[in-house]
Amino acid sequence: MINGWIILGTIVWLYLLSVVNRAHLQAIHFWLGSIGLFLIMAFSARAYFVWLLSAVVTQVTGWWGDLTGLYTSSYINGMISIKNAHGLVLLFVDYECSGIIETIAYLSLLWFYPMYERDQKIKLTFMGTGWIFLANVFRLALIASILYYAGSGAFFIVHSVLGRIIFYVLVIILYYNVFTRVQFDQAGSRFNYGGK
Repeated sequence: MINGWIILGTIVWLYLLSVVNRAHLQAIHFWLGSIGLFLIMAFSARAYFVWLLSAVVTQVTGWWGDLTGLYTSSYINGMISIKNAHGLVLLFVDYECSGIIETIAYLSLLWFYPMYERDQKIKLTFMGTGWIFLANVFRLALIASILYYAGSGAFFIVHSVLGRIIFYVLVIILYYNVFTRVQFDQAGSRFNYGGK
């Protein structure tokens, strides 16, 4: 059930957005909208969507393990089991590992980003969400595969350092293409370089 504070916060947020929109304060509208939507979705997702996303990420990551025989997965428990000569390593795909925070941040920024029309935002919603999902699956499959060969002693380096670097580099590529490149393209079309 949705918490009363979330409902109250959503009503206040929508009112503030309408005030800022009527005042034509585009930058404040973007930030207020993005931050508010992020908070609303983060509190709502914790109760409703985290288990679903964790289960799907675990299941899809498990396909690589089934194909290679390096590890197994249980989507019901959100767990990846890596059994090798070194012993057993268990990875639990929880709130932090599900990619929900990164997905919510991306959607919150996109839906209030003024450079795109509604149909473009819908297209980029599916493309960006899919990109983040696949980046997370790639990260988890790579971590599990390396741990199969290296054992649990490499867990910290592989999971907390290498895995995060790979995941965030892939997310930065998405952000660059969706948010930054469009700014450069628009700025380039506004200027006439060398009379051309």
